[in-house]
Amino acid sequence: MEINEKPARALEKSDLDVSSKIRPGAVRFTTVSKRFRKQTASRRGYTTIKSRLMSRFFGRPATRGRYVMALRNVSIDIKPGEALGVIGKNGSGKSTMLKLIAGIYRADRGSVQVGGKLSALIELGAGFHPDFTGRENIQLGGVMFGLSRAEIDRKFDDIVRFAELEDYIDDPVRTYSSGMYMRLGFSLAVHTDPDILLIDEVLAVGDASFIHRCQERISDFKRRGKTLIFVTHDLESVARWCDDVIWLDRGRVRDRGEPRRVVGRYLSEIETQEKKSLQTENESLSEASDANGGDAESATEVEAPIDENRWGNGAVELLKVSMFGDNGEEKWLFHDEEPITVRIDYAVKRPVEDLVFGFGILRSDGAVVVGSNTAIEKVEAPITSDRTKTEVEGERQFVDPALGSFTIRWKRTGLIEDSYYLDVAAHRGDGTPYDYHHLLHKFSIRSASRFHGVFHPEGSWAFTPSYSVAAPTSAGSASAPRRMSGS
Repeated sequence: MEINEKPARALEKSDLDVSSKIRPGAVRFTTVSKRFRKQTASRRGYTTIKSRLMSRFFGRPATRGRYVMALRNVSIDIKPGEALGVIGKNGSGKSTMLKLIAGIYRADRGSVQVGGKLSALIELGAGFHPDFTGRENIQLGGVMFGLSRAEIDRKFDDIVRFAELEDYIDDPVRTYSSGMYMRLGFSLAVHTDPDILLIDEVLAVGDASFIHRCQERISDFKRRGKTLIFVTHDLESVARWCDDVIWLDRGRVRDRGEPRRVVGRYLSEIETQEKKSLQTENESLSEASDANGGDAESATEVEAPIDENRWGNGAVELLKVSMFGDNGEEKWLFHDEEPITVRIDYAVKRPVEDLVFGFGILRSDGAVVVGSNTAIEKVEAPITSDRTKTEVEGERQFVDPALGSFTIRWKRTGLIEDSYYLDVAAHRGDGTPYDYHHLLHKFSIRSASRFHGVFHPEGSWAFTPSYSVAAPTSAGSASAPRRMSGS
């Protein structure tokens, strides 16, 4: 079914939510497609207010429309009491799916059925009037969620107390912080006692204490057999809260099933894309440096910048920098405990008295993590001196450059998950650069651990107890701590 080239038809009865056909707490998508018209400025030039008005009066369109598919033929069944996670990259259709369930959008094709009462936390403060007070918005929002005036009055104090807004409930919500907005919206949603709760990333703005209470409420929600549909980029939360996971990719269901399996597939796909992106970025950096700098051979013996990322006198040229995993695969994305091999191919173009090779690892913000070279580590780099030489513009150089390569191998870097740059250099012992690559080779580290800082040193934890607490001598009391013998 080709949707892009057909106009959207009028909604039919089958497109609408039919709660009577399915059980409370159930959701059913039947070959659902949703698209949006995208207005793109004409390539013939920029548009102005004047040109837009002229186009309306004289029929010369300044824009051309095209459709962007948000969901493509999606069919899913969500059972009552199921906790479903929805994951995927930005633009994959996750929020569109929730808005179709909430009734904010209507499907262009197919049908969406929702059983029972629904509460949605899709956009921060959605449905709140900024000039109304928190009290007025609770009353208005409660009616929108289907509560009677008596039910709103009965739940009002609990809603305000849970949101921690006792001192601000009679202030206009436009004066609220984003966290206060979120607390009020979440508290109102969960106190309506819905059959289905939709959550779309809004908990990310809450403070630690409130998020903890939200998690407790969600756990209680699950225990009571309610349906939870949870959109997030926090994959740890998906594994914790969800019984089932859907992975959306460009509007289609790429996979569905057990959370850890689906999340694992999703992360593998992301890692593959990151590898390709890093490879392309490194190739672009290298090409840009070569294009800006021209031939390093023409530089004089004094330091002569080629560009801001590469400089040197060209006597020795670093031809290629490669990074490899433990299996010999060339790549730029690694895991924190994975061995890494760096190989540098170089050419000695002119006779040099001494030669030092060095490297540095820099964080993405430019902070130096570590740096070393062959002189520091007392490794002698070979110098070729017996090759045929010739005079070129008063300088001696080799007829055929001496080619070589060397490798550096790290059993583990211990780096924390982040993006880094590998700087490499060939220089004289006194620091005079032959060829210096700065911020030209980017690589990334991925880790399941959540350490802080720059690197994770090898180590272990051990305790030697010095004190113990004796068993209680009577109900509700215990003896004072005593020192352990031999401590």
